Amino acid sequence: MSTLSVAELQAQVETDLDSTTLQQIIDAVEKDIEEHVGPGSNYVYELDHMDLLTVIRLPVRASSIDSIVEYTDSEHNPTKTTLAADDYELSDDGWFVRRLSDGTNSDDTWGWHVVITFTPAANVEKRKQAAIQLARLEITHTGYENEAVGDWSAKSLDARKERAKILRALDQSLID
Repeated sequence: MSTLSVAELQAQVETDLDSTTLQQIIDAVEKDIEEHVGPGSNYVYELDHMDLLTVIRLPVRASSIDSIVEYTDSEHNPTKTTLAADDYELSDDGWFVRRLSDGTNSDDTWGWHVVITFTPAANVEKRKQAAIQLARLEITHTGYENEAVGDWSAKSLDARKERAKILRALDQSLID
């Protein structure tokens, strides 16, 4: 699934291209982003001695939870369970994960060890902005260095350099 929707791109970039073509451009630029900086998810957060707690505060704001693995029973003889999506709830602000007592693997509290894999929200927004910039570059780039019609003339930016600049900026922003 794309981070950026066709509607979001159309709101940011004026174009006559149809939705199918725009989706292909989005898919291509998101593939470029993933090849350059890696996948956007898989931030892993591990916690010990969580039993007796019902809410966990994440170290960074999450846009989604990929998986939660919970270890119950004792540290010497643990039972490992990958929780179902109805076993927990991510808060609207993305900072907290609450254990639900009425899910598939219902329990009132977390197990003694919890491993949460999630997608950071800032990561999604930064990737989305880079995808918009790369798609805009792809849509507006004509392939010509210079263009002229009558009295009008224009010189295009080097698309390869601009693309590299956008990806470098994204790479640096994900490190900061």
